[in-house]
Amino acid sequence: MALDLLSDAVVDTVSLPTTNARVRSKARGIGSSHTVTGLEVRLSRVFIQDNRTPKVWPFPGFADVYLLLVVFDDLNPEPQALTLSGFARIDDGEDLPVDKTAYLWKQQQENEQAPSQVHVLLSVLKSKRGLRDTAAVLAQARDSDDYRGLVGEVVGAIVGAPARTAEVILQLGAVVGNLLKEVEDKPLFTQVISFTDINGDFDNLGKTPVVKMNNYVQTTLTLVVRDPSREPAV
Repeated sequence: MALDLLSDAVVDTVSLPTTNARVRSKARGIGSSHTVTGLEVRLSRVFIQDNRTPKVWPFPGFADVYLLLVVFDDLNPEPQALTLSGFARIDDGEDLPVDKTAYLWKQQQENEQAPSQVHVLLSVLKSKRGLRDTAAVLAQARDSDDYRGLVGEVVGAIVGAPARTAEVILQLGAVVGNLLKEVEDKPLFTQVISFTDINGDFDNLGKTPVVKMNNYVQTTLTLVVRDPSREPAV
């Protein structure tokens, strides 16, 4: 059976609070991200609440899991992150050691265009039988016609049909997931989160955690925004 990441996926365009945003007095209409000088999306936490593995003596109920991360922005024609990590013998109530940068953009030259869209796919897959060589799986995925075609579709959706972006990214993630042998047909958790300037996500300075969960997994993605034009002078 083909892996279906779309079923029960958390698909969301985040609405962030505006408590630490400084509003320009002369601004009109919809603001943009043109003054932003740094953006980071950090994968701060992946907490396994329930690995869906019964504890039946003498088996301890551990599970091997994969973590799939895919990130696109609207500046590049390729994924800015595509990683697949394996974690062995994960118990209920355990954090995966994942605190890392999922996406980073830093202004290198004055007036350099900042991204106006950042899309993040995060999926936790349970392995039924051991862990595979994740580097080999990613290499195989990148060489496939399905992968190349869907990368083009994601880029096209970001430019012309943003509402379809999450759906196509989920299809791209499934290309990778289907190369993993002996994984659960239904992932423990899958989410696609879109950060966009038109939604005001880059108006919020500093660090803003975004927590999502289902019955099995809880994740925290932290959005970090730097914008000197709105930061108070020290």
